[in-house]
Amino acid sequence: MIDLKSKTGKALSKSEAFRLIKEYLDEQVELSRRKMVDEEIFNMPSHSEYIAFQLGLQKAFLKLNNLIPDQGDQDGRKQRNTN
Repeated sequence: MIDLKSKTGKALSKSEAFRLIKEYLDEQVELSRRKMVDEEIFNMPSHSEYIAFQLGLQKAFLKLNNLIPDQGDQDGRKQRNTN
């Protein structure tokens, strides 16, 4: 993941930055899902709390992801506004 506050990150367009953020959020959701099905988790005394925590993380990541407009969404809005 590029540091968006670095020179390279600041040179990105808004849509490129959004794409990188969305990719990162998708990766984090997938990582959390993999952690939930790891066999070692079921040996933990507090595995149900751990799973609840992972579900909370997934929900937060998905909500953030949904706040970021898709490139297609922007095009659709432009088309609707011009009609």
